[in-house]
Amino acid sequence: MPIPTIPTVTEIRNRIQSDIESKLNQTTPALFKAFTRVIAGAISGFDILIYQAILWTYKQIYPDTADEVALNLAGALVGITRLAAVFAVIQCDVTGVNGYTLQQGVTFRGSNNVVYKVTTGGVIGGGVISAELTAQESGEIGNLPDGTFLDIVQPDANLDGTAEITATNTSGDDQETLDSYRTRVSAEYKKRRTGGAPADYEAWGLQASNFDWVSPLDDPDTAGEVIVYGRVDNQTDGIPSGGQLTELETFLNLDPVTGLRTRHPIGPPTDEQPISRFLFDIEIFLQNGTGPIEADITTAVTEYVETQEPFNEAIHFIRKDTISEGGISAIANDVANPQSATVTAVILEQTAPPLVITNYQLFGGEFGKVNSIIYTPVL
Repeated sequence: MPIPTIPTVTEIRNRIQSDIESKLNQTTPALFKAFTRVIAGAISGFDILIYQAILWTYKQIYPDTADEVALNLAGALVGITRLAAVFAVIQCDVTGVNGYTLQQGVTFRGSNNVVYKVTTGGVIGGGVISAELTAQESGEIGNLPDGTFLDIVQPDANLDGTAEITATNTSGDDQETLDSYRTRVSAEYKKRRTGGAPADYEAWGLQASNFDWVSPLDDPDTAGEVIVYGRVDNQTDGIPSGGQLTELETFLNLDPVTGLRTRHPIGPPTDEQPISRFLFDIEIFLQNGTGPIEADITTAVTEYVETQEPFNEAIHFIRKDTISEGGISAIANDVANPQSATVTAVILEQTAPPLVITNYQLFGGEFGKVNSIIYTPVL
């Protein structure tokens, strides 16, 4: 049954007024008829609130339409909570006088204006100590690339005054967006966990900072081993760093709340792998094209190619794993036709090794990427 359409206040008032008049007939004095119109108007205002309350209540039943409070309650029923912001934890080389002890609590400031505090220090030897520092501000703002130098906040005569980042132990991450949380709660109702099923690995992996796509597959070469591909939202092409893959491994095995190994079942260890990008070169034959039209088509086609994803029948409901000439042509014409232009043909070629193809199916952890798009005018 579809959601009923809420009538307007005017429609409700007219219905009430008609009902009253039909009961009292048309011989009712004019003054009393005017009074019934006033009563109908007052009641209609109350009735519209009841209609809206009923519709709001209906929406709270489903995670996809619930508001934030109801969504939190729905998530709690299946053990899914909104991911909190994460503080970046980095490893740094701090130089100074041999034999001097770098104490916990010493602070450095980065180019992002974030302060980092030493959480694991030690004695300097050979002029350097590898120390762990934690950002004092949560979120992605605390992430800096390896090789970045931090400046000491309070100068110390026994320290050179800088710390060079050598590794990221924990990536900083903002609080999970409401849309992301809604997607995870909805998925939990659709894909119930069963203690090691593919949906479990997906749910566990998506709890790791910055991972927005996780897909587990059986290793064809090792019985019982699970290959888990991961994509992140804060690296070039979505390819996670080695440190991020280590974080993913932790979430696949350990419950982040209890710290207990209650996730990946006993057996061969999980094999965490980054996604890869398969490159395509595209030639588009365009009639009545202009520079702005070509730019719009490039944006649309690039989005089409890069949002297709390998299909995993155990966790995905919608298949969109094929990049094709026909798909590119349709997307391009959706942009071109309203601007009086027409795409007459498309040539799709894989970049390496060069080979003209009509379509390409993504598999495993493979995603597409546009290497180049060229336009050939058609008279």
